[in-house]
Amino acid sequence: MSSIHTFNLEAIQPQAVRNGGSRAMANENNFSILKGMALYSLRLDSGGVREPHWHPNAAELSYCSSGRALMTIFSPGAGHDTFTVDAGEIVFVPKGYLHHIENINRGETKFVIAFNHEKPEDIGISGSTGSMTDNTLGATFGLESDYFSKYKKSSQDLLITSRSTPNNAASIYQKIPNYHKFNLKAFPPTVQSSGGTVSLGNANNFGILSGLACYLLTLKPKGIREPHWHPNAAELDYVIAGRGRMTIFSPGDHVDTFEVGPGEIVFIPSAYFHYIENVNSNEDMQFAVFFNHERPEDIGISGAFGAYSNDVLGSIFDLEPKILDALPKYQEDLFVVAGG
Repeated sequence: MSSIHTFNLEAIQPQAVRNGGSRAMANENNFSILKGMALYSLRLDSGGVREPHWHPNAAELSYCSSGRALMTIFSPGAGHDTFTVDAGEIVFVPKGYLHHIENINRGETKFVIAFNHEKPEDIGISGSTGSMTDNTLGATFGLESDYFSKYKKSSQDLLITSRSTPNNAASIYQKIPNYHKFNLKAFPPTVQSSGGTVSLGNANNFGILSGLACYLLTLKPKGIREPHWHPNAAELDYVIAGRGRMTIFSPGDHVDTFEVGPGEIVFIPSAYFHYIENVNSNEDMQFAVFFNHERPEDIGISGAFGAYSNDVLGSIFDLEPKILDALPKYQEDLFVVAGG
């Protein structure tokens, strides 16, 4: 079942393949429905480095799905933040901040990276330096201009490379805390029910966030994320494990029902009505759910029904109001429920 709302990020040929890793991008160019969001899959080989770079038009929120990395963020006011990132942690980088990612794992390290722009821009330290004259660089660093003539320079960014010397950082670095990162997988789920759990990475518990948030949704076999919508945010889902069925109801009475599996992504515009169901009977399903707002709002159908009288609901569904007496009047959303 195909859908305009889905895109298989892990099935496409990566747009960048380098000695050190690869990057596959889903943006407005190849997933045209995207608006206000994009998603990249970054794979770094052992010793691979995503070069220091920044995004002029977008903030970045990355989820480490496997492996271990070292990141440095250089920010206004000469701020230096160097820290480790382990699987299950998310990292926020504000728009325009210089940052790098370095694999310090013995095997591959993988990141799923969300942006709050449908066409995020990149500027790397290699291409930007290569665009300047030797005289300009020499004057900046107080060196003779011919010093920089030794540099291999190009105005095209390197994007990804491998360390020139072996990296023993995996054994050197213990877990290093930092206010740019948050352990989403280890954070006690805010929502826990017989149908599954939801861990919230939003500005309420990860205060640095601005313009992005990430939830970790785990549905037990046959579990259901109740039908709902987000008034202030678009949603971009990445399927980590398992298989889910979704329905999106959009303006113009359009109903779109489809299934998704690992590596696929789903885009849901702001305030579109949708649900998620784990179709497996013996396996958990897990999504990384990104939003383009630091405090995404939520309205579910369980609480919505409880807000209205049986007379009103009866007139809408052509039922006698007394039939609706059996309908529970929930005063807040259930969020996640167990399926039949």
